[in-house]
Amino acid sequence: MTARLRPAHPGDIAHLVAIENAVFATDRISRRSFRQLIERESAETLVLEEAGRVVGYAMVLFRKGTAVARLYSIAVAPDRAGTGAGGRLLQAAEEAAYAHDRMMLRLEVREDNALAIAVYEKRGYRRIGREADYYADGMAALRYEKTLRGDVPVQTRVPFYEQTCEFTCGPCCLMMAKAYFDRSFTPDPVMEIRLWREATTVFMMSGPGGCEPFGLAVAARDHGLSAEILVSFHGALFLQSVRSAEKRRVMELAQVDFRLRAESHGLPVSYRPFGLDDIRGALAEGKLVIVLVSGYLMFGKKVPHWVLAIGDDGDHILLHDPWVEDERGETKADAANIPVPHSIFMTMAQFGRDGLRAAIIIGKLDHQ
Repeated sequence: MTARLRPAHPGDIAHLVAIENAVFATDRISRRSFRQLIERESAETLVLEEAGRVVGYAMVLFRKGTAVARLYSIAVAPDRAGTGAGGRLLQAAEEAAYAHDRMMLRLEVREDNALAIAVYEKRGYRRIGREADYYADGMAALRYEKTLRGDVPVQTRVPFYEQTCEFTCGPCCLMMAKAYFDRSFTPDPVMEIRLWREATTVFMMSGPGGCEPFGLAVAARDHGLSAEILVSFHGALFLQSVRSAEKRRVMELAQVDFRLRAESHGLPVSYRPFGLDDIRGALAEGKLVIVLVSGYLMFGKKVPHWVLAIGDDGDHILLHDPWVEDERGETKADAANIPVPHSIFMTMAQFGRDGLRAAIIIGKLDHQ
């Protein structure tokens, strides 16, 4: 039987309501809501039609200014269950989200819907949470998420390395870059900690600290790579939330040292907010870029985080994110070679109230 996917229109509402009533016992979408959602610019409703009959639908919501889409609802007529119709609709929903420049598709599913849960997990969705008493009958919802890749494969010529400590994202990006430019180098946890010790601003004052751009650039140069620094702020970084005067003093001194060492190495420094063209231009020259981002879009935490920009396909910056949420079921496939739309990349590539932008352009060192 020939089936086709297409956008829903108001003439489909009676069919959609019939499917809704046949599939769901509670929390049904009303006729009025279907009409509003079909007409809403921030939503896309797709239907699967067989011989002129609508046999299923998927509805995706797009929140403005975010990198995430939500699968609001998906349903297939009971007599078409098990025919692959649901899989086609889910694939179409993912493609719609990707076409709207979304990095991830999220959804909720009833905790007692074992069949749907199995389908989602088989298709690469990972559980990210649980919300009790979510549905009208008191049933809990499980939250799932999938990184959308389009046609971008996981494999790339830039090796991927997963950080083994919470605070070593910068050194891991540096190791991945070094492994790309020096094929004899293999990243490992010992080098991960060594580079962190060499590049960190401060550590063991109230737990391990992270890295700032000058420290990473100096470490890159010390390990045989070229490094160019782009930073939008002149002065010590990441001090806004530091309440201890002693810790601030030590962090400031560590950063002064890195700046002096960067100057002694002759590393180029541009004190300005970088633009998309800076990143794309460096990638076009065959270089890689370690970029500071807010961790909020990557894993839901408002913390500074370093990722490695490894490519540009004309619409997306391709990233290696060393942080893999193992406890949420993430794998390398969720963190390697992630296609991030240009507009979303520039939104995420800043941190803090002042919108700090920082990046280190890494390349081969030209020996004189």
